[in-house]
Amino acid sequence: MKVYLDYTQSELDRQYDQRSLVPDPSPWMTPCVDASSSAKVAFNSHEDISYGDHPDELLDIFLPDGAGPWPLVIFCHGGAWKALSKDEAGFPAIPLVPSGIALAALNFGLAPDVPLDVIVGQVRRAVVHLKSNAAIWNLDPDRFFAAGHSSGAHLASLLAVTNWAALCGAPGLIKGLIAGSGPYDLEPVRLSARNDYLFLDEQTALALSPQSYLSANLPPAIFFWGGGELEEFQRQSRDLADVWASFGPTVERIFLKDFNHFEVGAEFLDPKSEPVRAMIKMILH
Repeated sequence: MKVYLDYTQSELDRQYDQRSLVPDPSPWMTPCVDASSSAKVAFNSHEDISYGDHPDELLDIFLPDGAGPWPLVIFCHGGAWKALSKDEAGFPAIPLVPSGIALAALNFGLAPDVPLDVIVGQVRRAVVHLKSNAAIWNLDPDRFFAAGHSSGAHLASLLAVTNWAALCGAPGLIKGLIAGSGPYDLEPVRLSARNDYLFLDEQTALALSPQSYLSANLPPAIFFWGGGELEEFQRQSRDLADVWASFGPTVERIFLKDFNHFEVGAEFLDPKSEPVRAMIKMILH
């Protein structure tokens, strides 16, 4: 019996289980974890900044040397909405900070203890906090960018479509999106085994999918994904890139032939990678 597109239940479950294709992601994740620790020592970093009342509502900031004001990349970590933290998410500072770009690595609650709509609210509050306190860290509030990988790309995409005018009086707050291999449309996620811990219903899945909020005011975006990934993750990136572009903003698509899901995420660490070079060009030009 088909439950989504041409997938049976077991096939769909496999499409949303990264370990079904890459049983051991450590060759790509371990360098990112190590680099996140190194960045705290190498750069002007401020750790465990509270942006809300929940104990998980913390962020780390990595700043370039000098006076600024600096453009800021707000980075949402992956982990299927249920794993990892900001402590493993500082690695994009390695290519960004020497280029004169600040990084904020966000922490937030994790499923199943924290519902996904609450997680989305948390990352939005983090952005409001960063804007309100931009002068403290010499950040340029007119140059905020959202980035993420995997489930973090989903969260970053929602930041890019948020009605910031209603939240903090700053329409167009996010000036660009850099998204690697995200599950953006949550309907197939809801129908997969991932819903055993996300507990999404049809209405919530729709409300937490960026496709529900696309408009003519979208910022430019960079979408990248790998040819060695699960087909659903490739489709998700292709589809959102296409519909995003249909509303008029500049959209860059980067296809990394033969890269698996975790290799795609590690691209945020490499100063010479195509996604990082495109990201820096978007921010500084």
